[in-house]
Amino acid sequence: MEKKIYFSKIDWWVWCVVIFALVVVWAASIGTYWWLTLIFGASMIIMLAVPILGCWYEIDGDQLVVRQFFVPHKFPIKKIKVVKYTIGYLATAGMSRHRVSIKFTDRSVLKSSMPLEISPNDRDGFVADLLKVNPDIEVVR
Repeated sequence: MEKKIYFSKIDWWVWCVVIFALVVVWAASIGTYWWLTLIFGASMIIMLAVPILGCWYEIDGDQLVVRQFFVPHKFPIKKIKVVKYTIGYLATAGMSRHRVSIKFTDRSVLKSSMPLEISPNDRDGFVADLLKVNPDIEVVR
């Protein structure tokens, strides 16, 4: 199977956080130098853009690659036991509350008993591509 990329779904609340942060920078800069406002605004945009734009998921052969802050984390698709559609706000590699919770057969894959929760933009297509690689995955809706 060729490499397939799924970008993270971005909910409305993420854009509200970005707008709020920029309004705070603008309000705090009233009466200061314009170049100082430019530096703070650009810094804030970079700090917010890296987590938003640096999060996506790849299915590359038999590997699931989760990129968070542009750093790849690889997981074997053959060791996925359960994929569950969930809704939640846990602090994981996703910008949406509509997520996919992935449990592995071997606890050493994540080095934790907690599931991996990600938020691909096309959840159904993502799960279908996982099933192409490992048809033994149990899907819970």
